[in-house]
Amino acid sequence: MSEASHIVEHLIATLGWRGRFQCIALLLVGFTSEILSGFNHVIMAFHGPPVSHTCKAGPQIHLGYNSTSWVQSSHAYSVQPYVTNVTHSECLTTVTYSDGQDEVIKCTSGQWEYFPQYGERNIVSEFDLVCSAEYLTSLATTIYFTGVMVGGLVFGDLADRFGRLPVMLFTHYSLAVVGLISAFSVNYTMFVCLRFITGIFVQGLQNSAFTLAIEFVQPQYRPLAGVVVDLFFSLSIMVLAGLAFGIRNWRHLQIAVSLIPLATLLYTWALPESLRWLVMKRKTQRAEKLLRRICKINKIPFPVETWDRVTSTAGEQVLVKQQYNLTHLFRTCSLVKTVGVSAYVWFVISATYYGLTFKVTSLSGHRYFNFFISGLFEAVVYVLAIPLMNRFGRKGPLVGSFMIIATMCLASGFMATYSSGLEQVITAFGLTGKIVSSCVFVIFYIYSSEMFPTVVRSAALGLCMVWARLGGLIAPQLNQWTSVLLGFDVIYLFGAMSLIGGLIVLTLPETHKRRLPDTFGEGNSFSNRISTQAKTIGLAGKPVKDDANREMLGTCNGSENV
Repeated sequence: MSEASHIVEHLIATLGWRGRFQCIALLLVGFTSEILSGFNHVIMAFHGPPVSHTCKAGPQIHLGYNSTSWVQSSHAYSVQPYVTNVTHSECLTTVTYSDGQDEVIKCTSGQWEYFPQYGERNIVSEFDLVCSAEYLTSLATTIYFTGVMVGGLVFGDLADRFGRLPVMLFTHYSLAVVGLISAFSVNYTMFVCLRFITGIFVQGLQNSAFTLAIEFVQPQYRPLAGVVVDLFFSLSIMVLAGLAFGIRNWRHLQIAVSLIPLATLLYTWALPESLRWLVMKRKTQRAEKLLRRICKINKIPFPVETWDRVTSTAGEQVLVKQQYNLTHLFRTCSLVKTVGVSAYVWFVISATYYGLTFKVTSLSGHRYFNFFISGLFEAVVYVLAIPLMNRFGRKGPLVGSFMIIATMCLASGFMATYSSGLEQVITAFGLTGKIVSSCVFVIFYIYSSEMFPTVVRSAALGLCMVWARLGGLIAPQLNQWTSVLLGFDVIYLFGAMSLIGGLIVLTLPETHKRRLPDTFGEGNSFSNRISTQAKTIGLAGKPVKDDANREMLGTCNGSENV
């Protein structure tokens, strides 16, 4: 590890982790990020659940004869066929005439009558997203997660360049504006376009906030910091269930969740930038100002000696002054492997979590109660994740959780296929799989953030989130089309993917109680677990003499310098 990295770790250790400043900062960052992000991630469960409906196409017809039933034909009168029966189905109206002929009338916009189970008004009934247009509901979720995927790429790099805090605040308040506009969507096209933009800002908010949170604490307390932030996500699920239960109109619900940022105006002045980021970017004046503020609030002396070491190394770390981007992650085989495995695991986590989340509302039981319970137990799982990660590291709990998810999904699918009368058990298994998948979410968020160096941590997380959101955008399509195209319940697919995910995690390095890597050399060491005295070999197979290049270069056949 470089001298600057040692100094930063020592500086953060000097400040402690239970100081008043750190506790307040974590709570504020968690509320700012996860409440609004959680609302937007899962709100389609209430904006677009299926609604019972009947086609009311055709004119208002009275059965039997009427004054128009007789028409003159030549010199005699004949009887025109009259209506004997009208049958309404979900998508068609069938009119039967006295001559035995049937006329089938297909419903068009405005010709459906809706029977919402809980008296709600959502986008399905308002935009007539039924019958041939039913797929548009899941498409809206897919478009949203496409925006999230784009946001991971865009804002991850911006957070590394301009800081975690500016990106977090910009995306937070942008979400409020876009969310309010969404509530006044005049048609489906406008709604999904705004959902796409919402997704972009949501991912920028989550990435920057989570990175900011874990960079404020020592290695052994990163799980706690991550869980504190993620607890607000589970809280958002419980709050949203309550809001949706009380506000049955989707437009009013959208306005309610979009007004949350008004509360954050009271404390934005107190939110800090990442001390680690400031030091590694050589912004010593801002770092010193923040450090003095932390010491004052925590009532501890200013670490003069440690800070002098920080300023004395200002000219030594040439690399951290450079601007890095996503391409640097693919210059060594060790980081390529880490990125590849992380991408697949994130895809599985997201597809399973959101697939089961949207499936929860269609399981037996009360929709709002199921949703609230899932959020409540997610919070419990988040808390349990802390001692699990502290005692067993990252890989063990992650693999175990994946195995539980696979078991729950496969068992649930088997019972649904081959048994009857077990609806409550199937619901319990499905909820368990969804709840445990949230545990995987929080563990791997912390795990993946620990494997990449500071100089590109946000960008790397952004790239991982692209794959996570790819899983999220595919999840609603999997729910809708798997049984139609493949002939089996989608929950089997979630189980199989989780099983593979648990096995592939075994190829990743353990990061438990290890210092966060700051430079590329340290990131390579994390992936290869090699000695810090290992000889550096360039991409061409020759020793690298230049210190600056030595941090960047690696080889598939040799070692990387640390």
